[in-house]
Amino acid sequence: MLSAKKLWSMLLCLTMLCAMVTVGASAAASEPLKVQGEIVVWYSGASESRVDLYEWAKAVIEKTYPGTTVTLEVIPMAELASRQMTACQSGMGPDVMSQPIAATNGFMKLGLLEPVNELMARAGRDLLGEFNPDFFALMRDGDTLYGVPQSRTALALVYNKAMLEAAGLTEAPKTWADVQAYAEKLTQKDAAGNVTVYGFALPGTSGSHIWYRLIPEIWGAGGDICDAEMKTATLDSEATRKALEYYCSFYQNGWAPRSMLENDQTACSQMFASGAVAMTIENVSWIRNNILKDNLFEVGVALYPGMSGTNTAGLGGWNACIPASAKNKEGAAAFINLVTGKEGMEKQLLMPALTEVLAAGDWTDSFYGPYSTMLADHSRDFPAFENAAAAQNVIMNMVQSVLTGSATMDDAIAGANAEIQALLDEQNAE
Repeated sequence: MLSAKKLWSMLLCLTMLCAMVTVGASAAASEPLKVQGEIVVWYSGASESRVDLYEWAKAVIEKTYPGTTVTLEVIPMAELASRQMTACQSGMGPDVMSQPIAATNGFMKLGLLEPVNELMARAGRDLLGEFNPDFFALMRDGDTLYGVPQSRTALALVYNKAMLEAAGLTEAPKTWADVQAYAEKLTQKDAAGNVTVYGFALPGTSGSHIWYRLIPEIWGAGGDICDAEMKTATLDSEATRKALEYYCSFYQNGWAPRSMLENDQTACSQMFASGAVAMTIENVSWIRNNILKDNLFEVGVALYPGMSGTNTAGLGGWNACIPASAKNKEGAAAFINLVTGKEGMEKQLLMPALTEVLAAGDWTDSFYGPYSTMLADHSRDFPAFENAAAAQNVIMNMVQSVLTGSATMDDAIAGANAEIQALLDEQNAE
């Protein structure tokens, strides 16, 4: 049996050890970042609308830390995810990766990302306090965070104000029934019966574009693509039937462009910009950069119409992440700190993720305000498919088979449900 003296001595040593660990951890968290050497950054350049922001961050770091260099490498958007995956798996990743939010979860699950909690704390950041905690849903494991939100977007309805006014429509549509009625009324024909303006445009190709515009309709009808545990496909439902019928109704009734099967959202938006389409569903950056910038016409923005009220939109946007194989993790954290801090957020052209910036200034006006409201109150993450591209193509093929008449509505949905289940089985078998 231990004597009181020995017991006291052991307790004292244990107390001192705990104190040393606590002090050590605190010191590590408060120790400034050591920024030196080369910082390699991969991003998608102009497609992210951040060229000026990244060049600014490069200049600030190279001036603040003499001898440090920032190498900005632009990767084409179509190649970004695959290039990042190959590089990270081979241990040859950059120091900073800009990623679409749909990609980050898969990288995290494969162990390819560096935790950022301590690094960003050393940069003076309180990530969960500065951002909506929901923005981390797909890039955290318990309390461990694997990226920093840079932008978040949620789609909204955009419309040509002059066209609605000319048709005697004094407010934006709020429900599916409204959108259908408006689309019919806004579709215009010439004396020969040729359509000159279509009421509403939706994409009929591009898996990701359809995904962002059909899955929210399924949510709005009370359904989902799979269960919350991502074990079972739930696409074969009445909610999907209602959403798919609605989505295809514009083409089937002649209110959407006859080229819908060949149109991705970029084509739809270009038709909107040219005056050939009166309404569409689009993000803030495309409208600003392609219509407002050139003052083509006055654009109205409204909350995303759902089956019986405002829809829940799927979150889009970008994260800044550090590969686990990064050679300069402290330099990477310094770069990310700049582009995701207040000054950096004020410089970017997409919707900022930082709460302080999103809730101020232009982001609350009549144009940006509906986007901010969708982002804050009517948005959610898409299910975290590791093979997101394959899941998106399943949804695209389902839509196309109904539009072309190559499958009945029920057969198209049942087939898509089986394919989604196969993707889930593969994902859960890993």
